[in-house]
Amino acid sequence: MKRPETDLHLHLDGSLSIEVIRQLADETGYDFEGRSMKECVSVGENCESLVEYLKCFDLPGQLLQTEKALELASKDLVERLAKQGVIYAEIRFAPQLHIKKGLSKEKTVEAVIRGVEKGMEHSSIKAGVLLCSMVNGSDRENEETFEIAGSYLKKGVAGVDIAGPEGMVPMEHFEPLFKKAYRKDIPFTIHAGECGDSDHILKAVSYGAKRIGHGCAAIHSETCMDLLKKEKITLEMCVISNLQTKAVASIKEHPLKAFYDRGIRVTYNTDNITVSDTTLNKEAELIKKYLGFTEADLRQMNRYALEGAFLDQAEKEKIIAFFDNNNYNE
Repeated sequence: MKRPETDLHLHLDGSLSIEVIRQLADETGYDFEGRSMKECVSVGENCESLVEYLKCFDLPGQLLQTEKALELASKDLVERLAKQGVIYAEIRFAPQLHIKKGLSKEKTVEAVIRGVEKGMEHSSIKAGVLLCSMVNGSDRENEETFEIAGSYLKKGVAGVDIAGPEGMVPMEHFEPLFKKAYRKDIPFTIHAGECGDSDHILKAVSYGAKRIGHGCAAIHSETCMDLLKKEKITLEMCVISNLQTKAVASIKEHPLKAFYDRGIRVTYNTDNITVSDTTLNKEAELIKKYLGFTEADLRQMNRYALEGAFLDQAEKEKIIAFFDNNNYNE
């Protein structure tokens, strides 16, 4: 059987299939100007920077501006994950990036939830939606995203996040936003320490974050690593993406194994399936080959992911039991 896997850190707009891109481009009359579809949405092996990486989101951003498009993309993504042996995923997107043609943020959320639910219909995969506020978004837009998350919590929405260019706005600017989410029991993860400072991670944890997106910079701080271990914070690490954006200089320097060996709850994730041209299996094989992970280690990381999932406790226990009973041909 395929290895039962999880993906806690997965962006919808960075994970469109070529088939969905083709369909949506045909419907909107998008002109590729002689470029291949893959060239427009994948960085390949020679990405030089985060700026270059982010260019691959331009086309998805143009295509995902209707309820139909958002529902189609979400459904297709969940179905592809199920076929790959994924048993749990959290799919994140920023509602405020999909309102250019007049959709309300609520309508974007409802469309993605519908797509995810339809994608789960014919398999045992469980998937939830994370709503992203944006570092470079307005305060009001970010507040609205969190308010919408509260309204749809446990109705398809699993929690919230903040994404975008780390460091553009000081992390402490978002403290009131996350403290409010904490008081309202809205689960949240925070993109922190991807290519920024370990101090961002410390602040994120102080706001109540139980998970951190990426967190590579923690390797530079004993205090930060000790805190992550003590507080049982789950790190959503994305190795291939980190290499492409130059968050980490080389595979041998990636901190995933150092964190794991230290007892920090690390997980491996795709970040953006299409932009990074990756899959969970590709990530797994890479870290086995170059970082020395074993199948038992992979199993432990997937269990960490399920333990850190934004799920009701009863549902979490059910899926962990399924995971434990359907594992590995060892």
